[in-house]
Amino acid sequence: MQGKGADQGISQGERVESRIKAQKAFREAVKFRPNLGSAWVNLALLLLSEGKEMGNDVSKVEDALKEARGCCERALGMDNEDERSRALANKLIGDIDSMMRQAK
Repeated sequence: MQGKGADQGISQGERVESRIKAQKAFREAVKFRPNLGSAWVNLALLLLSEGKEMGNDVSKVEDALKEARGCCERALGMDNEDERSRALANKLIGDIDSMMRQAK
């Protein structure tokens, strides 16, 4: 018997619902702990996922990319020791900038 992958058996609606719940949780986290770089990076990843699922709605995709970039900038602007979050935020900014150039 083969094991199921992470996305097998999960409907599109369930994925969207899970992402929305996760976004709410990370938005709460940054509201109460605005200096938590990892929360900003995770929120950026969720926004990128949301943008990916918007497909052909270019303005919504661009809005999601801009918000995700802003989250990464917040993570980079913090004076903290979380180098993994800073490295990922830096990489994501490069990826987001590339996606934004391709969208134009």
